[in-house]
Amino acid sequence: MSDTCGSKVIEFYQDSVVLITGASGFLGKVLLEKLLRCLDARKIYVLIRRKRDYSAQMRLEQILKSMLFDRVRNETKAAKALFDKIEAVEVNFERDDLGLEPALRDRLRQEVEVAFNLLASVNFNEALDQALETNVECTRRVLNLLSGARRIKSVIHVSTFYSNCNRTLIEEKIYDDIGFGGYDNIKSTFAKLQDDHKQFLSPVVLGTFPNSYTFSKKCAEVVVRDKFGHLPIGIFRPPIVTSSYREPVPGWVDNFNGPSGMVVPLSQGLYSAALLDPKKKPFIVPVDFCVNALLVCANDVSKSSVTKSIPVYNYTDDCNLWTWDQVINGFFSGLGPIRKLVAKYFTGTITVNPVRYAICKRIMMFQAFCLDLIRTFTGKEKM
Repeated sequence: MSDTCGSKVIEFYQDSVVLITGASGFLGKVLLEKLLRCLDARKIYVLIRRKRDYSAQMRLEQILKSMLFDRVRNETKAAKALFDKIEAVEVNFERDDLGLEPALRDRLRQEVEVAFNLLASVNFNEALDQALETNVECTRRVLNLLSGARRIKSVIHVSTFYSNCNRTLIEEKIYDDIGFGGYDNIKSTFAKLQDDHKQFLSPVVLGTFPNSYTFSKKCAEVVVRDKFGHLPIGIFRPPIVTSSYREPVPGWVDNFNGPSGMVVPLSQGLYSAALLDPKKKPFIVPVDFCVNALLVCANDVSKSSVTKSIPVYNYTDDCNLWTWDQVINGFFSGLGPIRKLVAKYFTGTITVNPVRYAICKRIMMFQAFCLDLIRTFTGKEKM
C-alpha cells in the first residue's frame, strides 16, 4: 500500500465512531487491537452477547487482558485513555431489537459511522437451521440496526472466500443461485419441520456445498444484497486465516481452526491427521494481513456512491499459490530435527481416503481420551 493510500486510510478512521460485531473472535480481536494501536478512532462500540455468568463488559475485559494487547499497554502513551474508547454493548442477537434499550439503540444510530460485521459461527458441522440463524438472521438484525444510522459512511460484512466454493471460478459478485425458491423459502420451510425432518432434508438443500457454514454465508450475501443495498455496504471475502505474520506479535493465534488444528499437536509431538489433497492450492493469509485489507476495504466503500451493485472483495493473491504439501513442509522446516523426523514420518498423516481418515480420527480421539485421563489424575481440568 502506498504512503498516499495509507495516509488516506488513517484520515478516514481519525475521530470516527466504529461498531464491531464478532470482536471476541480471532479476526475480531486483531481488528480491535489494530484500531486501538494505529488508528485514532474516537469511539469503538463492541457488540457482545452475555455468555453464561459473564456479562458483555466482563467478556470485553477478558479480551483486553490477553497478550494480544500488550503492545497497546506497553508501547502506547496514555494506554488507559485508548482502552476507555471501547464500550461494550450487551446484546441478544436472537431478538429482532438485539435486546437494546431504546435510548442506547438511538445513541448507536446517532453516532456510528463505520461498522464491521464479523459475527459468525464457523462450526462446519452445525445443523443447517442453526447455521442460518447465526450467519444470516443475526446479520440481518445487526444490519437492521445500522439501517437507521444517520452518519453511517461504511459497513463491511465479512463473508468467506468459500461462500461459492461449489464454483470453479469465483468472481467479485454476489451469486443468488441458492435454489429451492431462495433463502426465504428455505427458512420458512425449515421453521415448520421437526428436527429429524430437518436433518433428512439438509443434505438435499446443501447439494454440492460441503457444509452448512459455506452455504449459510452464501445466503447471507444474498440477504445483504436484497435487503440492505441502500446502505454504503461492501462484502469482504477472506480465505483461510491463520496466525499473525508480524502484528501485533509474530505467530499469534488463539484457536485450533484450520491449519492450526493440525500443526499445533504435531509441534508438541502428538498425532494429527487431515483429510485433504496435498496437490490442492489453499489460500492462506496471516490474520494481520487480513485485518489490514479489511480496514482498506471499509475506506473504499465509503468513497463509492450507493449503487445497485454492492462491492465485493475477494481477498486473494495470484502469488499465493502454495499447495497443501508446500504449506505442511514449510511447517516441518520450522521444527527441530528430531520433532521434524517424528512429525513427518510417524505422527502426521495426510490422506485423500475417507476410510483411512476415519481410522485416523479414532486414533486422535483415543489420544485425546488418554490426555484427559492424565489431566484428571493430576488434578487438572480436561482439555
